Amino acid sequence: MMSQWSKVRHSRHQWQHKATQRAEQNRYWRKQLARVKHERDRATTARKEAQARLGQLAAQSQGLAVQHKVDLVF
Repeated sequence: MMSQWSKVRHSRHQWQHKATQRAEQNRYWRKQLARVKHERDRATTARKEAQARLGQLAAQSQGLAVQHKVDLVF
């Protein structure tokens, strides 16, 4: 038979092992989530910049051939 202290020690060891595994998983998922959020934010800003450039190009193509009065005079 195991002594009561041995049972407590074994139970505590199991609890510590499970806690460390849980902590490792939490750290892993927290890092992954931060990475994904960073990539998403970077892609969103790139998309917005591209849309702004497309809007400028569309506005230029629909506008006058000469943009400034100075260019029109010369």
